[in-house]
Amino acid sequence: MLAANIGAYSQSFTPVVINNGGGAHSTGGLTFEWSIGESFTETLTSGNSFTLGVLQPLNTAYSGPLPVNRLEFYAKRINNTQVQLDWKTSEEYNNKGFRVERRKENESGFTEIDFVNSKAINGTSTVTLQYSRTDNNNFSGPAYYRLQQQDLDGQFSYSVVRMVKGDMDKQVSLNVWPVPAVGFFNVSVTGLNKTDLLLIIDMNGRLVKQFNVQNQTQQQVSGLPPGTYFIRLGSDKTVGQKIILQ
Repeated sequence: MLAANIGAYSQSFTPVVINNGGGAHSTGGLTFEWSIGESFTETLTSGNSFTLGVLQPLNTAYSGPLPVNRLEFYAKRINNTQVQLDWKTSEEYNNKGFRVERRKENESGFTEIDFVNSKAINGTSTVTLQYSRTDNNNFSGPAYYRLQQQDLDGQFSYSVVRMVKGDMDKQVSLNVWPVPAVGFFNVSVTGLNKTDLLLIIDMNGRLVKQFNVQNQTQQQVSGLPPGTYFIRLGSDKTVGQKIILQ
């Protein structure tokens, strides 16, 4: 278990980091919850906002401005051979740059694929800076990306890990029609290599219906009351679509 003390005005916060998954801590009537690499903003009773981004160097004696504040990092596959990496920071202090790392599903660890120098003059900036990098990656399975932010003094920290899928031609897509629907709607899924579940969820998050679905097989759904629903694949919650039933 790792801990870092951060001071903000007259209050003191002691976030607790559990491995690399994030955590939560309560002090002085305030509760902080976060996941590593993501950012959160908490408004103090004085009206000031306290924002934490990337996990900072693990130094309990650390004081002064955070090396990188509010780091946002994203990765997406743009074609079968390339992955687009984008990130931005709201503030940087003594930041040397970012080591871009990748791990394919069949690899045991992350490896460096590039180093991107900080755009900040002498590593320090108080304005938003944006970065972009394209990785040549034709791996057919999932690949994972992260940034290692490095300070000028040699300390470093990691961003959140982002996952991208492999060959776009083999990716799963879901189609629901007509939109809006009256009485019933149709569903089909392409890219499946085995039978999967299709889940229909109402706007309260309740599962109202589920059924088996096969690749490129059209399924008609009826018997639901009018309303708004979310249809998603059972094995992959990122594959889904909203439907309005009148």
